[in-house]
Amino acid sequence: MAAMTTEPRRDRLRELLDAVLDEDSTSLDAMAGRAFASPYHFARELRRGAGEPPVAMRRRVLLERAAWQIRRGSSVTDAAFAAGYQSVEGFARAYARAFGHPPSEPAPSHWLPAPNGIHFHPPTSVWVHTTERPTDPVTELMVGHDLDDTRALLDEAKGVGDDDYRREHLPGTTLLTWDGPDTTLAAVRR
Repeated sequence: MAAMTTEPRRDRLRELLDAVLDEDSTSLDAMAGRAFASPYHFARELRRGAGEPPVAMRRRVLLERAAWQIRRGSSVTDAAFAAGYQSVEGFARAYARAFGHPPSEPAPSHWLPAPNGIHFHPPTSVWVHTTERPTDPVTELMVGHDLDDTRALLDEAKGVGDDDYRREHLPGTTLLTWDGPDTTLAAVRR
């Protein structure tokens, strides 16, 4: 009789999305390399699982993040370079095409239409908005995976005292360059 394993199931769509949203994934080749796939298979798998080509998804999510940053007081220049644009003019054109107005005008929402309901959501990378499109089983697995991880982290955090919560643990640490330093647990919570 074969032994049953208790290893968690591999979440391939999550791996593909992580590769798309990685700070260093600035091209299809880089994304595919991070996902250990050829560019052709990477693009095909992501389009099948998320309903959107990887380069288009990355551009949309980074524009959503830029709109969120601008609404929080970031300069257009800083948001443009953080989104990977080589010039503010190129960013302004892309932003205006996506949002229907220049980045100097506040957007009522930082979300753009998405074929898969996956959006930028601070402080994490993405948010799945299920009213845009019925959630498919793969997306449900991805959301379940994130919820399980979040639940485990929150359970661990319950045991942390106030002194440890506010004490600097990792001086100089910045996990998300666009969100600032994360040297204390309180700073990560933002």
